[in-house]
Amino acid sequence: MRGILSDTIAEMLDRKTIWIYSGITLVGVLVVIAMRALEMNFQMEGMNPQGLEGMQDYPRLWFYNKFMYYLVLLSVLLSAGSFPNMLTRGRVDYYLSKPLSRRRHLATKTAALWIVYGTLITVSMLVVGGIGGLTLGTFDIGLIYIILTNLLALFIWLTVTTLASVWAGSAPVSILAVFMIWLLQQVLSLHELFAKLVDWPLIEKTVTVLYYIFPKTIQMSDSTLSLIMGASFDWMPLYSSIIFAFALFYIAIVLFNRKEF
Repeated sequence: MRGILSDTIAEMLDRKTIWIYSGITLVGVLVVIAMRALEMNFQMEGMNPQGLEGMQDYPRLWFYNKFMYYLVLLSVLLSAGSFPNMLTRGRVDYYLSKPLSRRRHLATKTAALWIVYGTLITVSMLVVGGIGGLTLGTFDIGLIYIILTNLLALFIWLTVTTLASVWAGSAPVSILAVFMIWLLQQVLSLHELFAKLVDWPLIEKTVTVLYYIFPKTIQMSDSTLSLIMGASFDWMPLYSSIIFAFALFYIAIVLFNRKEF
C-alpha cells in the first residue's frame, strides 16, 4: 500500500495537479468573500440576503455543496489516466511481480487514488469553508456532512474509472465513461416526468429500473443539503449508488484477474 500510495502522490505532483487545486481554492475563497460582501450590502439596504433565488435559505452552504461536488468531478477526470499508466507494459510487470494478488493491487490503487485526491478536495473545501467562517464569524457545521458525502461520491466515480481503465486501458475511455454515466444520471433523474409524457409501460419500467441501477450522486448532494437545512434525508440515492459502485468494482476485479499483459 505504501509503495502504490507514494507512486500516486509522486504522479500527482509530477503533473502539477496541486497547482490546479490551489487556483480553484483561491477562486472559491474569492467567491465566499464576495458573497459575504454582498450579504453586508443587502443588510445595509434592509433586504434579506437569504432570499436569493437558487440558493434557498443557506447561500454559503449551497455554494460549498456545489463547489465540492464539482471538485469531485474534476478529481475523477484528473486521475483518470493514473490507472491506465499503471497498466502500461513494463510498469504493470513491475507491480504484478510483487507478492500481492491482482485483487489486492486493484483495491490498493483505487484506495490510493481516493486518499490522495480525497485529501486534496477536503483541504480545498476546508480552506474555503474556513475563510467563509472567518468572514461570517462562525463555522458552518454542515460543511462536515458535505465533505463526507462528496468523499463517498468520489469513491463511486473512481469505481467507474477503475472499471473503464481495466477494460480499455485508456484514459480517454475512462473520461468518456464518467461523462456518459454523469449525463445518464441527469436524464434518469427526470424519470417521473418521462413516465407522464410517455404512455408505454415497457419504456416507463425500463427507465425506472435504470434510474435505480445507476448512481445518483446529484441526488446524494441535494439530499445532504436538505438534511443540513433540517429536512429529511433520502437514503435511496445513497445506498443504491454504493451498491452500483461495489458491483462495478467486483466486475473490475473479475476482468483484471482474467486480463493478460
